[in-house]
Amino acid sequence: MTWSTDVLVCGSGLAGHCAALAAAECGAEVVLIEKTASAGGSSALAGGGFAFAGTDLQAARGIVDGPEALRRDMSEVGGGKADPALIETYVARQLETYEWLRSNGVVFSLGISSTPGAVPRVHSTAQGAAIKALHMRVEAENRIQYVDRTAAGRLITVDGAVVGALVNVDGAPKEIHARKGVILATGGFSRSARLIETYAPGLSAAFKLGGTGNTGDGLLMAGRVGAGQADMGYITATFGVAASRFPDTEQGPDEDSVLLFPIYRGAIMVNRDGVRFADESANYKSLSASCARQPNGIAFQLFDSNVMAQSVSTSSINNYEGALKRGLILTALDLDQLGKMIGVPEGALQQTVLRYNRDLLDGGVDRDFGRRAPAYGSASPLSGIDSAPFYAFPCANAITATYCGLTVNSRMQVLDVFGEIIPGLFAAGEILGGFHGRSYLSGSALGKAAISGRVAGAAAGDRPRPGMPSRPDPDRHLRSAR
Repeated sequence: MTWSTDVLVCGSGLAGHCAALAAAECGAEVVLIEKTASAGGSSALAGGGFAFAGTDLQAARGIVDGPEALRRDMSEVGGGKADPALIETYVARQLETYEWLRSNGVVFSLGISSTPGAVPRVHSTAQGAAIKALHMRVEAENRIQYVDRTAAGRLITVDGAVVGALVNVDGAPKEIHARKGVILATGGFSRSARLIETYAPGLSAAFKLGGTGNTGDGLLMAGRVGAGQADMGYITATFGVAASRFPDTEQGPDEDSVLLFPIYRGAIMVNRDGVRFADESANYKSLSASCARQPNGIAFQLFDSNVMAQSVSTSSINNYEGALKRGLILTALDLDQLGKMIGVPEGALQQTVLRYNRDLLDGGVDRDFGRRAPAYGSASPLSGIDSAPFYAFPCANAITATYCGLTVNSRMQVLDVFGEIIPGLFAAGEILGGFHGRSYLSGSALGKAAISGRVAGAAAGDRPRPGMPSRPDPDRHLRSAR
């Protein structure tokens, strides 16, 4: 059984939605497939932050930012290893993408920076809100057919060009012919133990998070037709995922763990000995390496009522009250009692907190790791941790995303191992390699998904159709509601 379309988009995360809508804006007919039962993938689970520079929200707060600063910061965070052409594409297209997302129903707010001295440019949305808004647009667009529970298997090629894909629809094999191109937006491979063992064996013990469908399908499909790869050696874990079975440190099967960052609102982190081990204001990617060196790879984010008061129910990474209700955060009226609950040596928390608080009061910098006051957002920035009740969030490292993958050019055309274009094949979102380099700038993953999706969709949608008649789709009735 076969059907035809102009553009086939594989994967319905943010990149896939943006690609489908952009292709449709070019007048193309689009089939958007999703292998799971619901749209969104990792994008629906992410914290919802987009890195944009020079927006109206920044201007309203008197924040000076722009393309030059964004370009510089992305290059520096990537350690000079990112592809300059991909960074330039992001910088050149980010403002119009911000406005395009807003025109499609996405609502942004501007948060504060989690890094002292950094320009606030992470534009936040409620968790899953961007996907929800864009999916409504997809469902309303007559040129787009959305089909869930449809897994892409292998690409179909003719004379080296990609012309479609073999898929599995509710267990039945099917061919989808794509006259203009196939866009791979299938995400990364954070849920694939085999691929993590292959590319990052040192992270095999980390929790596996991200969208449940992120098992590397697109990477394998493209590899079979000769696609190149980039950034595979820079896969890192993320610090701060809930050890939800604590004191058991194992991850449950298919567990959807919670990621929280009270450290960026004034918390400190301690290990099982009750002592600090890093500057808590560092990027959560770099903190993962420090956490991995601690006993059992476990840490506790320790904070007080001042930080708890900053809980935000609409932010997945700052919903402390929600995590407390779920039993993921432990609480006590004094530090000694809390120390017993998390199993650290008697008096250790008292000693650690006393030293930290004195450092803040004496000079605003802790003497051990150089963390500077204020504790971001705290009502009393120099008071340290001193207002009962006290809280401890047991957490560990997790692979939430892989941020590496296929080599592409600035039009999101996939390149083969020799750097040549594979005709008819495009990629967008987390599956891209070469964009992040060594590390990740906060908000750039969702920003990249939106921008690369729009670029790939427009590039595929603008391709001329080959000289063949359009074939009617016999299965137009297949919809996500089936």
